[in-house]
Amino acid sequence: MYSRILVPVDLDNVDKLSKAIDLAGKTAKESDAEIIYVDVVDAVPTMSARTDGERMADRLRKFAADQSAAYGVPTSDHVALRSDLHLNVGSDIIKAAKEADCDLIVMASHVPGFKDHILSSNAGYVASHAPMSVYVVR
Repeated sequence: MYSRILVPVDLDNVDKLSKAIDLAGKTAKESDAEIIYVDVVDAVPTMSARTDGERMADRLRKFAADQSAAYGVPTSDHVALRSDLHLNVGSDIIKAAKEADCDLIVMASHVPGFKDHILSSNAGYVASHAPMSVYVVR
């Protein structure tokens, strides 16, 4: 049914993503699909020789390999640099999904709070604007 599934991850909060990661793994297994894990990081210059993007790429690569072994599906990883720090991360997630030719985005959400009624959530933005199917897991 699906061929390429994009899963946005924040490796600093991966414990909160277990339902979405599990759903993506099972869906990929059933569909014989590939999972692309993406992490969106700020493109902020640092004094270090290695950028935050490079450090995150190493962590994400290992995470994707671990998920591939756990679910028995092919995986790849992609670190997306935020295009604009003032915009919702959702636009960068959609851009990554388009570039990877994904036909499904599986992403975690959170229980909405007061500020979500003023500022939209990343998952809400993606679900409203993505041209492909989006499965939001709470």
